[in-house]
Amino acid sequence: MGRGISPRRVERALDELLCHKNLVTVDPYLGGGPNGRAYAAAVPVKRALIVDATKLRGDQYDKDAAITATVYVERSALAEVPTPETRVTIWAGTPDERSAHVELCGRYEHPQITDLLEVKLR
Repeated sequence: MGRGISPRRVERALDELLCHKNLVTVDPYLGGGPNGRAYAAAVPVKRALIVDATKLRGDQYDKDAAITATVYVERSALAEVPTPETRVTIWAGTPDERSAHVELCGRYEHPQITDLLEVKLR
């Protein structure tokens, strides 16, 4: 058995994998009320991988574009795992900036590197 992966190699690998720097913010969902949804202050994410897609839904007469993006982030980047309805802004600070809500959040644990979150947006 080997000694494992050095922390320096892990950091380099994560920098390559999570190549989008400072382009994601997460607004944790606090709940709903008579005034609509309530969110905590935005949390900037240092590094992420954004897999962005926009799909068209509806028929030929009534069309609407919907975001169906997936964002991969380090678990340690967020105090809590994002719950459904959490608002996530992708491409923050660019002309392509847009916000969507969490539909599903999966967690992937690795014994030698870091835990990753797969955040699916709608």
